[in-house]
Amino acid sequence: MSKLLSQDEIDALLESSGNSPTATFDVPKAKEARIYDFRHPDRVSKEQLKILRNIHDNFSRLLSTYLSNQLRTMIDVKVPTIDQVTYFEFTMSAASFTYMYVFNIEKLDGSAILETDPRLTFFIIDRLFGGTGAIINKTEQSPTIIERSVMNNIAEKILEYLKEAWHQIDVINAHIYTFETNPQLVTVAPASETMIVLTFPVAARNFEFNIILCFPYFMLEPILKKINSQNYMALLKKEPSEEDTKNLYRAVEHTEVKFSVELGKTYISVKDFLDLQENELLLLETKITNHLVARVQDHKKFTVSPGKKGKKKAVRIENIIDEEGDII
Repeated sequence: MSKLLSQDEIDALLESSGNSPTATFDVPKAKEARIYDFRHPDRVSKEQLKILRNIHDNFSRLLSTYLSNQLRTMIDVKVPTIDQVTYFEFTMSAASFTYMYVFNIEKLDGSAILETDPRLTFFIIDRLFGGTGAIINKTEQSPTIIERSVMNNIAEKILEYLKEAWHQIDVINAHIYTFETNPQLVTVAPASETMIVLTFPVAARNFEFNIILCFPYFMLEPILKKINSQNYMALLKKEPSEEDTKNLYRAVEHTEVKFSVELGKTYISVKDFLDLQENELLLLETKITNHLVARVQDHKKFTVSPGKKGKKKAVRIENIIDEEGDII
């Protein structure tokens, strides 16, 4: 008959083997589960999404400059959010009344959608026709023939800037072929087809609108298969062509910047400030022989001397101020 070990004998055996009865063991942590919908797989990889975001970041900057110049007010087109949804989900999430331009791209199968917020449309039309852009309440009114013609030109220009943003990757020649206000009447893909939806928030005055680009996956698939981070970086390192230089010049030549000259400064008490009367003088700390500071977008850029040119007040640039604040 085998002898049963006592508790003291069991403890002694465990201690001799380097373990104790209270020894703890590290249990590997379970990996955090990530939800994945096999019915709606992400067909565009994270790497491709990053490249798409970079391409359309450039597009948003070009569009900001164009709209700001056209409408004579500051327009900010922000970096897009990119979603992958089915075409059914896209049409269901669209407003019941919207402006959709359906366009084709040469050498690519299928059609894509450019959607603009109706409020943005009437904001643009009001600004172009001389208004302030404050009247945007005609949100469910179909555009007149004149308004439609104006917006067609704007939509075509948007697609030109899309071509410019894509030019380092591939040639995107887009052509609008139809316009619709009811999204349920637009069919560019089967209901279950994956769509790449880029939503650009547009800030104008006190309003915020959206411009949306929607591409069927099968349309962009031939291009997406060719791009990865290495190829994209190699394309960006290419020597700029004469056409690239002209495009860059065109994008920045009409950009407005704030230019201001600081005549001088002084410090007074709040009481003295409140007691100021008409025709009273303030003594500035700057001497008349000192150069003044000129600022571009609130950054010190030049030292200047005040004067006149004809009947107008003017300044003459004397020196350049570098990024460190030193006078060159």
